[in-house]
Amino acid sequence: MKKAKNTIKNEKNKTTKTQQKKQEKINLDNEIIIGLTPKKEPSKNSKGNKKNKNIKKTKESKKNVQKNHKEKTNKKQKSSFKFIKWTSLFIFLILAIILFIKSPIFNIKEIKVINNNKISSEEIIKLSTLELGNNMFKYQNRTIKNGIKTNAYIENVKVKRAINGIVTLEIEERKPTYMLKFANAYVYINNQGYMLEMTQTPIEVPMIIGFETPTEEIKEGNRLCIKDLEKLEDVIKIMNSAGETALSNKITSVDITNKNNYKLIIDSENKTVQFGDTTNINVKLLKIYEILEKEKGVSGEIYFQDAERTIFKENV
Repeated sequence: MKKAKNTIKNEKNKTTKTQQKKQEKINLDNEIIIGLTPKKEPSKNSKGNKKNKNIKKTKESKKNVQKNHKEKTNKKQKSSFKFIKWTSLFIFLILAIILFIKSPIFNIKEIKVINNNKISSEEIIKLSTLELGNNMFKYQNRTIKNGIKTNAYIENVKVKRAINGIVTLEIEERKPTYMLKFANAYVYINNQGYMLEMTQTPIEVPMIIGFETPTEEIKEGNRLCIKDLEKLEDVIKIMNSAGETALSNKITSVDITNKNNYKLIIDSENKTVQFGDTTNINVKLLKIYEILEKEKGVSGEIYFQDAERTIFKENV
């Protein structure tokens, strides 16, 4: 009986101890433990505030999008309006200028030709295609110039238009400086090798002999071939240097057959000069002048052994 009572007491003590342990358990929700922060349960009000904030943000973003869209459309409308405005103004100005230019105020009342010597004013006006009474802006400068420059003598043309209806054509002419003997005619050429005129009448300029330009290319307005142009440059050097002495008026012909030995023909003295190339031009010309003075009236040929030594061979 005593053992039974003791076991019952022990069991009661165990139960009371377990109950005390349970009561002594820490309530983490109410107690504050060092190093840990208590959990906070979200309140119903905070959730509502978040929802309200999100709603406000979406509304504001929609408003911003709408505002930006309106601003973009306004900008587009303004830019398109400006474009239409300035385009219309530009077109209006162009039309006004066209109408103004085509008015009778700018009809040609007079055509002046200046600085022309060889070609007559009537011929130049005819080549220009300009007509009195027509609007001066009807004609393009390029068309006028090209028409006049079909004449080989015309080097350049300047076209000037005045409000009073006067059109001035300022002419720059080429001048013949040499001749070619072609068949039974003479072809005048200038220092640039342009063929200016083909005629039966010779003029007092040196004759170029021995040219290589093909016969089919001998036409007014054409130029000498490249080889002849190169030789012409040498001839011009010789003649320019001769112009500083009395020889320039005496040389009547230049034979350019051989580039290394140009021949000068002096008809008034019945003499031919084997001039050589274009080295020491001035020295050679002085030697020629001395021989011409020494052998005056004697027909013969002058040779150059070098720039310092000349030989005169009398024709038998």
